Amino acid sequence: MSCVEGWLETELLTLTPTSPLPNLGEGTERRGFSTGSIRIAVLLILLNWSSFSQQVAKKDTLALLSDTTQIDTTTAARDTTTVTGVDTVVTYSCVDSIVYSMPTRTMSLFSKGDVKYQRMELQAERIDVNWNTSVLTAFGVPDTADTAAKKFRGTPIMNDAGEEYRGHELSYNFQTKKGKISLGDTEMDQGYYHGEQIKKVEKDVLFVAAGRYTTCDAPEPHYYFASPKMKVTLQDKVVAEPVYLYIADVPIFALPFGVFPNKGGRRSGIISPAYGEDARRGRFLSHLGYYWAMNDYMDINFRTDLYTKGGWAAYSDYRYSLRYHFSGAISGEYKRFHEGEKSDPRRIDDESYRVNIFHNQEIDPTTRVNVNFTFASNNSYINTNNLNQALTQSIFSNATVSKSWEGTPNSITLNVSRRQNLINGNIDETLPSISFNHSQSYPLRFGKAASETSELSWYENIGFSYGANFSNSRSKIKRTISGIQMNIGGVDTTVSVDEFERDRNRALSQHVSLNIAPKLGYISISPSLGYSDQRTFTDNDVPVRDTSNNLLVFTNVKDSRKTGILESGISTSTRLYGIVHPAILGIAALRHTFEPRLSFSYSKQIIGEDPSGRQMFMSLNVSNVFEMKTGTPEEGREAKKIQLLNVGAGISYNFSLDSLNFSPMSLSYRTGIGRLLDIGGGAEFDLYKLVQVGPISYVKVNKFLLSEEGRLARLTRFSINLSTSLSGEKKEGTKRSPVVDTLLEKQQASGVYGLFSEEEPDFSIPWRLSLSFDYSENKVPPFRSRSANVRGHLDFNLTENWKFAVGGGYDITNDEIVVPNIDVSRDLHCWIMNFSWVPLGTYRHYRFEIRVKAPQLQDLKVTKQGSERGIY
Repeated sequence: MSCVEGWLETELLTLTPTSPLPNLGEGTERRGFSTGSIRIAVLLILLNWSSFSQQVAKKDTLALLSDTTQIDTTTAARDTTTVTGVDTVVTYSCVDSIVYSMPTRTMSLFSKGDVKYQRMELQAERIDVNWNTSVLTAFGVPDTADTAAKKFRGTPIMNDAGEEYRGHELSYNFQTKKGKISLGDTEMDQGYYHGEQIKKVEKDVLFVAAGRYTTCDAPEPHYYFASPKMKVTLQDKVVAEPVYLYIADVPIFALPFGVFPNKGGRRSGIISPAYGEDARRGRFLSHLGYYWAMNDYMDINFRTDLYTKGGWAAYSDYRYSLRYHFSGAISGEYKRFHEGEKSDPRRIDDESYRVNIFHNQEIDPTTRVNVNFTFASNNSYINTNNLNQALTQSIFSNATVSKSWEGTPNSITLNVSRRQNLINGNIDETLPSISFNHSQSYPLRFGKAASETSELSWYENIGFSYGANFSNSRSKIKRTISGIQMNIGGVDTTVSVDEFERDRNRALSQHVSLNIAPKLGYISISPSLGYSDQRTFTDNDVPVRDTSNNLLVFTNVKDSRKTGILESGISTSTRLYGIVHPAILGIAALRHTFEPRLSFSYSKQIIGEDPSGRQMFMSLNVSNVFEMKTGTPEEGREAKKIQLLNVGAGISYNFSLDSLNFSPMSLSYRTGIGRLLDIGGGAEFDLYKLVQVGPISYVKVNKFLLSEEGRLARLTRFSINLSTSLSGEKKEGTKRSPVVDTLLEKQQASGVYGLFSEEEPDFSIPWRLSLSFDYSENKVPPFRSRSANVRGHLDFNLTENWKFAVGGGYDITNDEIVVPNIDVSRDLHCWIMNFSWVPLGTYRHYRFEIRVKAPQLQDLKVTKQGSERGIY
């Protein structure tokens, strides 16, 4: 085989033979120019020099290489040309040879031809170019390895501005930028288009004959939409008529025409509904609506649910985002349901609402705004078909604006918060809370840098901090008032009435402190002095029973208080280490870190109408950390430090009390056995004797158990938690489906952001197991109680494409199974099957679904589900 390397001008070709042509051997086709043809070509060029010279841009040589065995076939010969009628340079190359025909102004590239023109690149085994018409034709050649002579190799692949086209034969016009593909395939936005004939009639318009579309990348796709006629507008839409859905080459249904999106990212359009049946409300259409992509920075959607037995729901989501600046969303829902006919005395009419507001913004590096607020009716967790929403029975909302001043310890925070209990309707709100904080600074250093601390005088280590807070809060608390007289049906009856107490509270507080932390050898001492001031104003409306007539009335209670407390304290701490080097079983060292901390505090109320007197406390806390170090560099292994056990204990003494001065002693512990088991918990011990004074009444007396019963303390509370999490090694190089696994990656990769996208199971992890055990006990009579729960989750791949998951818990104390669930998933290449089942409990249900993985076709699915409460 010979390889030609050269350069073609518009009308002039200069040939300079560098060596005799190689002997190609018998049976080998000779391409390029023979020696005789070179001489004739040179003569023709010299005779026609004057007619060609007017159109010359520049010239070069065409070199015929003499030794084909030295050719690097991975690097093709590369030429450029400027052609009359073509507005830019066309670059072309091939591996074998280039044949030029001067009379017809045509060129042929043999073996791995490559042509680049503007943003278009074409690769094929054979490429013919006609410079007169600016048309190139590319096709493959028969594969000699195929004994049936049906396969071709080097079929054309054209990439035009990022869109890839494949076909059996391809033609393209440089001037008109139109083309035609026979038996073509095109990939766009993770979708694949195939057509018997694909003709490019405009820059962004394709006509496709006998076309089909699929997101399946299998050679024989498992499903596809087929149409005899398609018009494809790139980055816009596909219009086809008629449209047939084939699954496993079997036609499933047909539509007279279809319009499909062909643009990544967001786009306006109708939101396809889901059809189903509810046990209480009948057949329904779910999330039928419209999505409006308003611009690049915001969008909104409107959706509705419609039920045949009565009831409807409306939803809307508004989202906005400006990258690196702010993002947010406002979503709302309103539901109105009824059960029974209007004349039915047992008819139930119910309505609920929910509003969510989210906003996150960084105004500048020192100012941030974060809002996450939810308002909902108390029955919103009942009127839902979402399991997570049904289990959420309280709502916490928060909005914060924070500002700090760079280079200073000052910051300010404005906060609004709201907590709502959906069970009893209680609400606690703070509207607003404003805090100013001056974190610790050292005013006596007079601008000295922190790196100069070793040269500071003792007084320069005195720290100062200040904080102030104003809060305006209100609450709504449900109260049950008994003995209320009411007239019901003409009869005076005494009943219990539920009513809300409404409390309003305003408070202003501030705190200032001075502290210093000198170090005396191995002991740290930290004395402190501070002052706290607080002003409170309350205004409460309390529901009560009027004893004169047994009617429900509200009593207004107002109060105001001011207090000023002087505080002082001192604390000391040190840290002790014990180290041994056993040098056995691979253990390089064992270390015990012991850290005791003793603190004393004294406070006195100096302002206030009702002084609480002096408060004086002393507390002792100890911390023990046991660690092990395995492996040494001398052994050729990297040293590893493992924490074996962390144990802490604490107790305090209140000098202000006349008895029972010691607090209960607390104990906490945490350990981990390698990566297999984590253990943690705590306990509480009381030093005083407990005496029974009635059938269900107990009281502590000022007598130590050590002197009365010969034991140091009695256990009052105990808890322990054991948990483990194990998994098989993730498969490396696991082949992913055309749609990547996680929802976030899926959206980033495809640009398709679905409203109802679901995360797919991870088949690359062969198995995962998590187990936990919780036990807690309260041993203080008469309120003794205990609870014990076991929870677990197991998922495993039965085969490469089957995944099973089982989860749930068991309440040992009450002998109850807690929310068991079974999930089965089957990877069907471009489809996925999911089956979930909750067999027991209030929200028992099942759901079976087979759907296409591709997010742009997420509504192409079959679903069957059932639930007594309509919750999934």
